[in-house]
Amino acid sequence: MPNYKPLFKKNLLMMIVLVFFILVVVLFINFLYEKRAPSLSLGGSFVLTDQNGETFDSSKVSFKKLIYFGYTYCPDVCPFDLLKISKIFENNPSLWDEVKPIFITVDPERDTIKELKIFMENFDQSFIALTGSNEEIKKVLRKFKIYVKMNKASSTDKDYLIDHSSLIFLLDKNDNYIKFFRPKELKEGIIF
Repeated sequence: MPNYKPLFKKNLLMMIVLVFFILVVVLFINFLYEKRAPSLSLGGSFVLTDQNGETFDSSKVSFKKLIYFGYTYCPDVCPFDLLKISKIFENNPSLWDEVKPIFITVDPERDTIKELKIFMENFDQSFIALTGSNEEIKKVLRKFKIYVKMNKASSTDKDYLIDHSSLIFLLDKNDNYIKFFRPKELKEGIIF
């Protein structure tokens, strides 16, 4: 009967070396990805119009900014996400002195100043809602790489829905990108 112990030991040693090599490669790839991720070119300063008809220049706000993109005619997702953000600010009034929550419409055609003002009455008073011309909004959407698709049946359709990215961006006081959150990641006690 042949002796398989030396062959088994050799194969076991090769498997351990292979597993170790794979772990090192995975850790190295993660390290490179983490080094590269912060340099992601997202965000930046913008100028739009708030729910009171005033010009809002993000570069003149000396707070961190928590930005959510959505639209007032959204039947479910946007209001629920804004409620989550609103609850965090209602339960932590100290955040008002550190972070400015901002809602930017992806639907400037319907989201007029008047519509935004009425819509924002449902949320924390610290929120700022912003709109602008189609071109101004498109410029901001490009800065944040927000996907938007209007689902209009025709050019006269006024009851359309909009598919859009559902992310919440955190910017520093100088409008530099810090990170983004998915709505499900927002919880009580989150640190901005």
